Amino acid sequence: MPLSRRRVLALGAGTGLAAVSTGLLVSCNSHDLRRGGTLAVGLPRLPDVLNPVYTTAEPARWIADPVVEALYGYRDDTTIGPVLAAADPIIAPDGLSWTIRLKPDTRFHGGDPFTADHVAACLRHVSDPATAGDWAPYLAGRLGAITAPDPRTVRIELPRPFGVLRVFLANLPIPHLATLGDPRALVGTGPFRLVEASGQLVRLRRDEGYRGKAVPLDAMEFRPVADGVADLSRHRIAVYPRPTPDQVRRLHKARDTHVQDANGPADLVVLPNLRRPPFDNVGVRRALAFGTDRTRVAQDVYKGAAVIGQGPLGPGNEGWDAEYTPYGRGVSPTASPKPSASATAGPTVEPERVKAAFGESTVPPGVHFTLAVVTGEAPELGDVARILAEGWNRIGFTVTVEHIDAGAWAARRRIGDFDVALVDNRASSAAGRTGFAVLSPAVSTSTDNTGYLNTEVDRLLDEAWATADNARRAKLTRLAAEIVARDAVVIPPVYPKIALGRNDKVESIDTRLLASGRLDLAGLHLRD
Repeated sequence: MPLSRRRVLALGAGTGLAAVSTGLLVSCNSHDLRRGGTLAVGLPRLPDVLNPVYTTAEPARWIADPVVEALYGYRDDTTIGPVLAAADPIIAPDGLSWTIRLKPDTRFHGGDPFTADHVAACLRHVSDPATAGDWAPYLAGRLGAITAPDPRTVRIELPRPFGVLRVFLANLPIPHLATLGDPRALVGTGPFRLVEASGQLVRLRRDEGYRGKAVPLDAMEFRPVADGVADLSRHRIAVYPRPTPDQVRRLHKARDTHVQDANGPADLVVLPNLRRPPFDNVGVRRALAFGTDRTRVAQDVYKGAAVIGQGPLGPGNEGWDAEYTPYGRGVSPTASPKPSASATAGPTVEPERVKAAFGESTVPPGVHFTLAVVTGEAPELGDVARILAEGWNRIGFTVTVEHIDAGAWAARRRIGDFDVALVDNRASSAAGRTGFAVLSPAVSTSTDNTGYLNTEVDRLLDEAWATADNARRAKLTRLAAEIVARDAVVIPPVYPKIALGRNDKVESIDTRLLASGRLDLAGLHLRD
């Protein structure tokens, strides 16, 4: 049953003690930094769901992270260390049992002890298909019995080895078990606690009983803003995450505003439906991949703030190989149709390879299909879709573009009601730098599977998700991704950089965590 607002705030109103998660700061001159004050963060809209066991959406995560901590956390963009856990998990030799000891004397903001019962309840919630919500593609059915032998010990039994679980444990916040039934509740052990949540404002206040190093800010406020660039320039807000490409251009020109960015994973992808002809034909899919106008997308939409898409893994993913370039790079621009005036360098499409792929398919050019564009947090997808459709129309396809919202896409994806989709997954806040999310359409047992069946890919990824060795997982993932690229199952046009806008009223933010979908605000200082 959802908690009343009074009960939620009561749970978070005490002298809670919490584990440290104050964030990484870029080296800077400290003479103008100050303690105290309120950090204002602007978002296009405030999320309807705040409880992190229900959602993996980035805006909700940015709000929840200072309040609700995870068992483990990122020391940088690759290294994971204990936060609420006392040490690394103890993994049985067969990989089927994990034992996690918790730090002593940790308390929730309302004063309740943080115990193994809270961890066990949370893990059961996110691994049960009936309650997992956004966590279902990652954890549903992956965990077995979860027990709390004593208040400081959690034991997780697994049906099969799942070494990548540690990544998810670093991305899964553990809220108070009494809040698991309420999507709007936010009660944790972090350095801030929730004091107000409405459609126009979410306000967090520093918890004075925080057991770790005291954070510098008094409070944080998250507000919906119509124009993040204008509000940064006028100092109404200090941070604006994920500006659109157009907003990035404006930020570069505006006074007292700055853009920080990081290479991201392969979140922006084209997904052919292999259960629907002619995309069950690998030759047709390859024609689609070779005809993808990556250069125009990179230049016209992202103005160079993107890497040309190659395989399913992007520069922010484990297993990324900068030397792997199956598409576009190295092909003479003179072999392509004349590029648009704004596409000033590099090939736009690869017509000879498109022709060869159609020949391989025995399907004549002229294939008609509908490109479903999933709108949501990335409004620039409309421009991406237009450019892709123009390129495909030039090389033998006839494309109709259809815009659908995320809810409609989820329903249609479940029943396979689409030809080709353009989606922005933004899944790294759950899966970290792994390729777990972007490769799931190629896994035959995944709920995200688009009709592809390749036993070698299944084997490689089973081994990748089973191992706890990061280097081995990266190698296995890279091998699987090259097969998936060869068969044109997941086609990223580009890998957009992940950007963040700020003004001079806040110190520079360490961007290394951005590639993992994280925005660590808790340890920031305001500037005079």
